[in-house]
Amino acid sequence: MFLLKLEELVWRYRRLLIVLIAVIAIQLFELTFLHFKYTLFSGGFLQPFSYQTLPERTGFILLSCWFDVALYGTLASLWFFIAQKLKRHGIIIYYYFTVLVVISVGIWLGLRFKVLSYFSDTINLHIIQSLGGGSLQQALSYASNEIALFTGAICLIVSCVVFILNALSKNKYIQQLSKKDGAHSTYVIMLTMTIVITLVMTFFVSNNDFFRYGLEKKISYQLISTGLDKISDVDFDGFGIFSYPKDKASFNATIYPGALDIPGDGVDQDGFLGDALVPSIEKDTLTHITAKSGKHIVLIVLESTRADVLTRQINHRYVAPNLRSLTQQGTSFSYAYSHTGYTTTSLKAIFNRQLINGKSKLSLVKFLQAAGYQLSVISGQDESFGDMAETVGINDKTVNFFDARTALKDRVFPSTDSGSLRLSEERVVEQFQTRIKHVAFSTPQFFYINIQAGHFPYAYPKMTQRITNKPIPRSDINPANKDWVSLTYWNAMVNADWAVGAIIDDLKKLGVYNNTTLVILGDHGESLFDDGFLGHGHAINDTQTQIPLIINDADIVVDNAAIGQSDVAEIMLRSALGEKNMPLDGNKRVFQIVGSLSKPILCAHVAKAGVRTVFDFRSEMFYFSELNIWKTYQDSLQDAQLKTRASNLIYEWEALRWREFTETSKALQR
Repeated sequence: MFLLKLEELVWRYRRLLIVLIAVIAIQLFELTFLHFKYTLFSGGFLQPFSYQTLPERTGFILLSCWFDVALYGTLASLWFFIAQKLKRHGIIIYYYFTVLVVISVGIWLGLRFKVLSYFSDTINLHIIQSLGGGSLQQALSYASNEIALFTGAICLIVSCVVFILNALSKNKYIQQLSKKDGAHSTYVIMLTMTIVITLVMTFFVSNNDFFRYGLEKKISYQLISTGLDKISDVDFDGFGIFSYPKDKASFNATIYPGALDIPGDGVDQDGFLGDALVPSIEKDTLTHITAKSGKHIVLIVLESTRADVLTRQINHRYVAPNLRSLTQQGTSFSYAYSHTGYTTTSLKAIFNRQLINGKSKLSLVKFLQAAGYQLSVISGQDESFGDMAETVGINDKTVNFFDARTALKDRVFPSTDSGSLRLSEERVVEQFQTRIKHVAFSTPQFFYINIQAGHFPYAYPKMTQRITNKPIPRSDINPANKDWVSLTYWNAMVNADWAVGAIIDDLKKLGVYNNTTLVILGDHGESLFDDGFLGHGHAINDTQTQIPLIINDADIVVDNAAIGQSDVAEIMLRSALGEKNMPLDGNKRVFQIVGSLSKPILCAHVAKAGVRTVFDFRSEMFYFSELNIWKTYQDSLQDAQLKTRASNLIYEWEALRWREFTETSKALQR
């Protein structure tokens, strides 16, 4: 009797039961993912929130379950509606739903965990496009190996599911149950109530920093909050009231988070600090220096080179003895930083001396040409990548130009895509040796040399193995092989250092080294799973943005000042021309950004001795590095000691964005 009653109840509430089964399975998947990837339940490095007490964990899990029930309950309703129209009934349709939903979520979480084990949760299409030099096609082409691997895994899993479903559909018992149907009025009532309550719950969570931080990492909350946000976006400015940051002016399309704030119009378009300040006219101190002949200049940019290349030892031997020797003879800037984690924007900052795309500052190339320098480019990468060569002027007809596109037959990888084209260190040094035989050093010479040794995957066929005999294959790069990845990377750095040493030796043999200003720097850093991530361009930290910067001039006073790549050209030119050092006061700050000025994800200031202030546009929270704390936007502005730092960062972002807008407008009018 009891079993019959139980069977009746189960069959009566089968739709609700199926949803709960799916939710429980998905909860197990997602909670495991959130724990191991984000350490949400134990606290971890740079985590502003975590759920460590029983009440906190209970509250988070209940909210997590609620949003799962709301999402997958709605999907189940659509599934059952379609099944009813197709006159399909019984246990088989419930099995189909459960398996497909759970498998789909499992695949997504698996891929997400794999991708985020390389990068971080800041990754989006805009960042991927920036990594591809502004081309999404180039970035996806470069990652084609990983994409093919993931696609193959998905196809295999889907094939298994189809096989199981086909076998079940032929089972006689299941075929009999599939003919049964029944009323579902209770399910409809409960679903309606759930949807109504979910509207309130979503609005509540969107205003609660503590719970929103974790729930934003869940599929159900992301989809529900994003969907409701789109519906509530009545002025079509891209922001509603159910997500974060919120649209503070729902009926005014000119006011929304991250909008271009027009200075002096009395309107706070971006929602930060009131109306934007009118930017002060920025003085270009380089224009005060007479363009004249000076020492020869060699500028070497090292791909993906971390600041700790100068101190790293493998088997009790330094990986960069030539760079270290140069620091002892000249000056090493301990707090040098890239403005971004992308190659093209870093190079543009070096040559154009600013972050924005504009002509408001005298570029390095134009100054050198005016000073009578002969320019040579010898690059191990394709300098057309991201329109770099054209933007900075190194493809000018007066420049002797050689890059990986020029020497296609010598590339180290088969691909001819711009993002993959690369020359060996030996080929770059060979070209330098060839070039110096054909220039007259009676005329001041400028060489821009780009060495690609540190580029992912940190090795290529026939790369010289100086500290390892077995570089890690690209397919084996994962967190479990962190030490192997690191050893392969440092072998690449040894190769880069060898190339630097070879170039210095050639200059000395010619007898021109003592009349040469040599500057060496990285385009950005590189995470090697040591901070949980791999690569660059998706985080603002020392691993990904602090770089080596060395000049063979011992008379430069640094005083722990923060130096950005946009400062390098002037420091270099002053040294070569015998001018006074560039003023480097303790109040100087380096601006950094992830994303772009118009679509920022993170921005930061790095000040003297590496003190960093970070602002996350998604959560509207500040991070203060020396305090190791996150604070909300409002709390930061109310803190007397932190208000100025927070305000200065937002003010500079607004000013840079306005300058970029005005420069672009001028360019369009030309």
